[in-house]
Amino acid sequence: MPFYPNLRIQPNDSDYTRAKKKRVVNKLKLLRSAIQSHLRDSRRQEADYKTTRLATWNLREFGKKNYGGRSYEALYYTAEIISHFDLIALQEIRSDLTEFRALLRLLGPSWDFIATDVTDGRAGNDERMVFLYNRDTVQFRNIAGELTLEENQKVKAAFGERLLLDNGLSLQLPLGTDLSGTYSAATERSGARTRLREDLEIPVPPGSQITLPEGTHLTLKKGTPITRPTRGKAEVELPTVITGEAYALRFAEGSFDDAFRQFARTPFLIAFRIGWLKLNLCTVHIYYGSERGPKLDQRRAEIEMLTRALASKARREFAQDRESFMGVLGDFNIVGKGHPTMEALESNDFYIPDQLKEIPGSNVARDKAYDQIAFWMPEDRMANYSTLEVVGANVFDFFQYVFTLDDEATYRAEPSRYNHLQEDTDYTRWRTYKMSDHLPMWVEIRSDFSDAYLEYIARNNQPPT
Repeated sequence: MPFYPNLRIQPNDSDYTRAKKKRVVNKLKLLRSAIQSHLRDSRRQEADYKTTRLATWNLREFGKKNYGGRSYEALYYTAEIISHFDLIALQEIRSDLTEFRALLRLLGPSWDFIATDVTDGRAGNDERMVFLYNRDTVQFRNIAGELTLEENQKVKAAFGERLLLDNGLSLQLPLGTDLSGTYSAATERSGARTRLREDLEIPVPPGSQITLPEGTHLTLKKGTPITRPTRGKAEVELPTVITGEAYALRFAEGSFDDAFRQFARTPFLIAFRIGWLKLNLCTVHIYYGSERGPKLDQRRAEIEMLTRALASKARREFAQDRESFMGVLGDFNIVGKGHPTMEALESNDFYIPDQLKEIPGSNVARDKAYDQIAFWMPEDRMANYSTLEVVGANVFDFFQYVFTLDDEATYRAEPSRYNHLQEDTDYTRWRTYKMSDHLPMWVEIRSDFSDAYLEYIARNNQPPT
């Protein structure tokens, strides 16, 4: 359980602080009771063996300090929820770990974490991925790494191959051509300005010309016939208009957007042991991009490439250790049941527990299947005694108990300098930056195979007949 001493009322506490501490204590009591009932009622079967709870939770821009960041109230509620699991994969932990370390202090000395560095680039969004685990029940097996794709299996970027019109590269339109006009586009407001939310592509008319920058080279491909005046020299005759498969242009570095890429945010793979259960777990935050078009295709491709790469690793691991399991959990930005993004996750022999597939959504509105937990389970995945047995699974809606809609009047009555809830601030948005716009998703699985192991060795200890 988290540590609560700082919630004791002190003689020099202000009236505001006293009222806040009383509220947090009462809410924590409610939250503790609610999550205990939730975990118990979500079980599909009773188990007379030990189990472990794994969870995944996207903590919205944790550490970015939106609306003043997380108050100690929000951190206590978050720590209370996390404490009911043995291991939890967290997404959207920002590069500044100040808030995260405050959360860790509330959880206490039994808790530890392993985090990635932030993924560079705009798509990386200054985010880390973190495994947070209770050392009393979970053992880190000293194996960790980031998952990268092989050269021939990289994800194709939504925009395909394109030149960047900078560094001396320019486009000259045919005389009299004007591409100005109104186009269908996704837009957003930024202060007093409106700007594009997604790339806008405008067809370029035939006859347009590109001015090449300094540093561009004409390439004659290997095998092109030439004249050799002396050893080590090639004499060539080139036409004024150069075209054909024998030629290519090599542009200066940085002229192209990368058309094939690794994951937008690099998946993080860790080996754990929980009781008898050996787990290789990968956490992800898949590229979002857009809800339609090429960027949605890129999202689906990332998920499919992920399962393909993990299945290959799982197969090799299983050949060496038939008692280990491979799982993947995190924010996949999956649109919903039956959608190609869900089909991509269930490809390459990955299995989502039935209880999780019945959940309408893991976002606050409960209408998107963004978060998922899946395990590699091909038909030939047989073990001598260990199995992947799911006892329970669900998502926990904390907004039924803390930062509820009924609590809005309480927070609006507080001085805004304390909670950064201004008069014109949308409360439903504000509260997602105190907790999250995602709900924690979890599974409870068997972690004790001692009886099954005794049965196994009993069968194999029989004398030959």
